[in-house]
Amino acid sequence: MSHEHIIVGTAGHVDHGKTLLTTALTGVDTDRLPEEKKRGMTIVPGFVPLDLKSGRRLGLIDVPGHERFVKNMLAGVAGIDMALLVVAADEGVMPQTVEHLNILHLLGVSKGVVAITKSDLVDEEWLEMVREEVAGLLSHTALKDAPILDVSAFTGHHIDELKDLLDQVAATVPERPSSGLCRLPVDRAFTKQGFGTVVTGTLWSGHIENGQRLELLPSGEELRVRTLQVHDTPVERALAGQRTAVNLAGPGADRAVPGCWLAEPGLLRESYRLDVSLDLLSDARALAQRTRVRIFHGTLEVLGRVRLLDRETLEPGSSCLCQLELEAPLPPLRGDRIILRSYSPIVTIAGATVLDPNPPRYKLSDPNTMAVIGRKARLDTGEGLLTILEEGASLLSLAALSQAAQLPEEETCEAVDALLEAGRLLSLSIDGTVQYGSAALDRRWQEQMLELLGGYHKKYPLRRGMPVAELRQRVFEKLSVKQLSALLERYADEGLIVLLSGSLAARADFPNTPTARQRADLEALEQAFLDNKFMPPDWDEVVSALHIAPVWAAEYLNWLLENGRLTRVGDLMFSSQAVQEAEALLRANFTTFTMAQARDLLGSTRKYMQTLLEFFDARRRTVREGDFRRFLG
Repeated sequence: MSHEHIIVGTAGHVDHGKTLLTTALTGVDTDRLPEEKKRGMTIVPGFVPLDLKSGRRLGLIDVPGHERFVKNMLAGVAGIDMALLVVAADEGVMPQTVEHLNILHLLGVSKGVVAITKSDLVDEEWLEMVREEVAGLLSHTALKDAPILDVSAFTGHHIDELKDLLDQVAATVPERPSSGLCRLPVDRAFTKQGFGTVVTGTLWSGHIENGQRLELLPSGEELRVRTLQVHDTPVERALAGQRTAVNLAGPGADRAVPGCWLAEPGLLRESYRLDVSLDLLSDARALAQRTRVRIFHGTLEVLGRVRLLDRETLEPGSSCLCQLELEAPLPPLRGDRIILRSYSPIVTIAGATVLDPNPPRYKLSDPNTMAVIGRKARLDTGEGLLTILEEGASLLSLAALSQAAQLPEEETCEAVDALLEAGRLLSLSIDGTVQYGSAALDRRWQEQMLELLGGYHKKYPLRRGMPVAELRQRVFEKLSVKQLSALLERYADEGLIVLLSGSLAARADFPNTPTARQRADLEALEQAFLDNKFMPPDWDEVVSALHIAPVWAAEYLNWLLENGRLTRVGDLMFSSQAVQEAEALLRANFTTFTMAQARDLLGSTRKYMQTLLEFFDARRRTVREGDFRRFLG
């Protein structure tokens, strides 16, 4: 466990002493805004390090307690690892106590400590009643095992003991993966003289380094990390779980505002729809179809509607699989937790886990809809990797797959090995790097490819094969050129296809041999050009004279060109044999020559000779020097 990667968030009702307790623990007053000083309450989250006896350093977030500032509270608590729930002894559990606890529960925060503040204001009997009340409140939440301690920030009572408790609980918090996808939700943004744009947030996963390029969402600008700080200390590298300040450079940096995201370029996609597993709080109202709600993800709030897919109403305390339709896009990943608050009155009503961040819009009448979403809900790590590969319809390296799944590479590697052993993955070496794809998708690719090639051969029986570029566009559009080349070579090795000159592909069972009638037509066409070697006829006139149907004329021409029987010379067609003979005769008779000399030697005309000699020039057979040409090589 790293000692600097744990974020602790305070939670509790307004005026229950969160900020004073934070000051008592750290020696730092987190109320920094003039308005906060004036009001005597926290408006935006404050952040301060807390150093403990073990050497562990926690990041302590003092979040607002007033109902009007719950949105800001959510921005602060979204990235926390454990909670410090604060309840005042003289008032006990209050409305924001309950709502904050609900939010922590819905976000899956299961580690924490409860501090009963202002214990110096009440007697022991009253204090015991408050302890029992708090314990009862916690009993049905993720924090049911959290220790409870009475403290006084004013007298210092049990402050050291509270630090020890925080240290003990922090030791049990799993470390966030620093090898996964880099994501940072921005909760503050400001301009600092001499530095430019600075944003802050808790790094959800991965790491950030000085000089690294990150994408700003939703604007899409790619920005450079100029400098980094963790708890006001300059660092070269920030790790997952750390409170991080990022100094951004580049055009568009001024578009960074609270609610934005920083992430590795191209790895997050915004979506107007989410498939989720939704949990409605027991004290919430029943949730009706198409209810408009406020949706919180990271530090961003958007409006949206709940699409219940298998019912018209969700009862309090119930769960379901459903779809959220958003009025503004969000960039979540599978497994992210989000909070739902009612549109009016604004209270927390539910939490949800993202199953698919970019699903289609389902038909309510489709009986398969719930089965599809249910399968997404049951995906384990291996199934999740297969889903990423199949939905992306591409091949990914281990590192890229790890980033896309937001998993440590070690866990991804274990899942990949298991999938390979089960025959559910294919692997290809591309430029020295192994890339993986879904075996099921590979089978579909093969079927589509062979069907497409079969149709192409039927339509164009005299063509040697289908252009690989067209095949890529029709079947393999999301594969890079190198990925497709490696995959087609594998198919060729397996005897499924034949690759011709690297640019054409044909089914291995395609004979590519003309019929007797076609051979007769082809021989007649070729002979017409052989009979007039150096003054070739017009193609269309030959086709007409031989009574060949126009539909076949193009196929015959393509076959003659592909098989080297004819050569396209400018706008003319020459017999390939004639082109070779012309070069041989000229080389045998001349070192340098004029067009007139070539014309006379070959018994042709200026029209044909000019085109033929320019053809030789273009292919570096000859070079023109004034009125003369000489051979090269």
